[in-house]
Amino acid sequence: MTTVPGTYDLHLVALSFAVAWLASYTALDLAGRIRASEGSARGVWLATAAISMGGGIWSMHFIAMLAFLMPMVVTFDVGLTVLSLVVAIVVTGGGFYVISIRRVTALHLSLGGVFMGIGIVAMHYTGMAAMRMPADINYDRALVALSVVIAIGASIAALWLTFRTAAAWQRIAAAVVMGFAISGMHYTGMAAAEFAAHGDLHAAPTVAGLAQTNLAIAIAGITFLILLLALLASAFDRQSALHAERETVLLRESEERLRKLYRETPLPLHAIGPDGRIEETSDAWLDLLGHTRKEALGRRLTDFMTPESAQRYQEAVRGSSQWGGELPEAEYQFVRKSGETLDALLSAREELSGGEPVRTLGGLIDITSRKRAEEALRQSQRMEAIGQLTGGVAHDFNNLLMVINGAAEKVKRSVPENQASLPLEMIATAVKRGQKLTSQLLSFARRQTLETEVIDLAETLPHISEMLKRSLRGDIEIKTFAPDRACRARVDPVELELALLNLGVNARDAMPNGGVLSLAVRHVRLSGEAEVDGLRGEFIAVELMDCGTGIAPEVLPHVFDPYFTTKDAGKGTGLGLSQVYGFAKQSGGSAIIQSKLGRGTTVSIYLPATEEPIHAERKHPILADQIQSHEGTVLLVEDNEDVAAVSASYLEQLGYTVEVAMNGMDALQKLGSSPSYDLIFSDLLMPGSVAGLELARFVRGNHPHIPILLTTGYSQKAQEAVREGFSIVRKPYDLQSLFKAICELRAKFVVQSTSRRA
Repeated sequence: MTTVPGTYDLHLVALSFAVAWLASYTALDLAGRIRASEGSARGVWLATAAISMGGGIWSMHFIAMLAFLMPMVVTFDVGLTVLSLVVAIVVTGGGFYVISIRRVTALHLSLGGVFMGIGIVAMHYTGMAAMRMPADINYDRALVALSVVIAIGASIAALWLTFRTAAAWQRIAAAVVMGFAISGMHYTGMAAAEFAAHGDLHAAPTVAGLAQTNLAIAIAGITFLILLLALLASAFDRQSALHAERETVLLRESEERLRKLYRETPLPLHAIGPDGRIEETSDAWLDLLGHTRKEALGRRLTDFMTPESAQRYQEAVRGSSQWGGELPEAEYQFVRKSGETLDALLSAREELSGGEPVRTLGGLIDITSRKRAEEALRQSQRMEAIGQLTGGVAHDFNNLLMVINGAAEKVKRSVPENQASLPLEMIATAVKRGQKLTSQLLSFARRQTLETEVIDLAETLPHISEMLKRSLRGDIEIKTFAPDRACRARVDPVELELALLNLGVNARDAMPNGGVLSLAVRHVRLSGEAEVDGLRGEFIAVELMDCGTGIAPEVLPHVFDPYFTTKDAGKGTGLGLSQVYGFAKQSGGSAIIQSKLGRGTTVSIYLPATEEPIHAERKHPILADQIQSHEGTVLLVEDNEDVAAVSASYLEQLGYTVEVAMNGMDALQKLGSSPSYDLIFSDLLMPGSVAGLELARFVRGNHPHIPILLTTGYSQKAQEAVREGFSIVRKPYDLQSLFKAICELRAKFVVQSTSRRA
């Protein structure tokens, strides 16, 4: 056999290089689309890249085969030729699949390159095997091995460049390198082949025939068209991706702005997903409930509610379909992170997509302060109603007590001293208890007539301590604490002592085995806290602290309510603490109570501090020559006949002659006809246009030489009369109380008359 030399048509060789370069560039460009795509688009671009790269390599190989000129007729087996094309596409597709993995390692690239290189070698030698000619082919093993190394190296480089390149100039440079490598592999493989002809051949042609040239150009043209179309598709997809990315960025920025706006809105808002868990909240919502965003997101709204509210909310959500997805506004109780309970109005509506709910948008309105204000208003209205009722009852009740007491004293005078003493003593005791009960009711209702004066509570503390020692058991130690500075307040000393005595008695009962009772006075500044009824400014706090049994938490909110008591039947009226609270409120302050079971109770009375000076109490001396004789005429003004009879009896026992007027108008008529009365004794509350205070003012203005003494069981005008300087004796009074009041009035009247003359 004769070895056949071969030559190359340089034009077709150049064309094969051009195909290799363009195929490499196209494959690199398309590989970028593989990594940038998702889902089915990734598979489409993978197939396109495989066809471009594999088909380009095959096209370059076939054109290069056509460029190889030998002095014999060469044809190609169609089946093997097609198989070589399929092999090229499959192996390049496998290589590109490797780089489409999200986390590509050097091992992935190396194994993929080996697979792709061996496949390209297989494609090349399958194409060589497809040649049909009168000659045998022998291969130089060294050059074959070199072609395999070049194919594997080129494949690894191609995958690495595909993985690394991004910019256009990088892809162009990489395509040139890969084109030379692919072409080098082919021509090395061709150099390894030796063709042994079966017979004598003519000289080898130096230029490809027209048929070969046309076929090569046709294949190159088809390849260029396919590659250019693939590049155009890649360019359009890249522009579309850039446009989509810009839109995504804009959408993300828009969503971020909306999210920022949603979060920073001053309204407490929340969004709940279809699974019932919180997806988003505003900062105001988080501030309202005291949680961080991390603590709130992913939890159910009912996790922040009280159990009762959570149940009502779930029922409302289940029934929201009948409201068209709207959740009617309703009041629920939420629990802050601190444990504080707050009241809020909740309204929400469902957001639908395709008829299915995707989220629920809701908002809260904090109404805790409003509810407290409403409760305070209701309490105030209730107190006003109780006060009006108590005042009316107190007036009539004290009149009844007065009649009972007067009748009892009359009976006592008319029977021997050893007869009926016990029943009369029982009546007197009942009258005193009724009088105390009425006084406590008036204190609670803030209707008590307070005779206030400025006192230094720090200086008064020893006197109060001594009073408590006399009233409590010997096994109770009393400790006092007071600052060095003055603690002045304007209060009614008698009502203050009564309030502290009530507290001392409660403390005594709470310490059955004895203990320590601490009494402290201190300056405090209040800043509108709810527990002190919103008081602001400087106050004097009087605190009584025991170490007794304490009060249960569920009982504590009710201890100031009238008739509420924790003592056994017959051991308490339930008005002691009510009197304390009423006294504090009527004095312009407040009272609070703090207690823990087994650890004692602290009651604090807050009284407005004052800088007014303390005036020495002006005692009007009762001169002997002024009270030895009570001869004269008294004008008794009283609309209740029974009370008038008792009062007249007392006055007559004191030596007066009594004239009775049943109302103010009757009294004015008597004053007009006979103004020579030595004393006018009038009820403060009477029917008609002229009541007791109006009568007193008339007498002071028109008959200043006649002293006037007022009396009342209860009247809203009593405080006003005290401020105007009129003397009042409170019902029910007895003979001794009336005598004392008349003596003090006459002494005061003498002093005033002397001052006027001077």
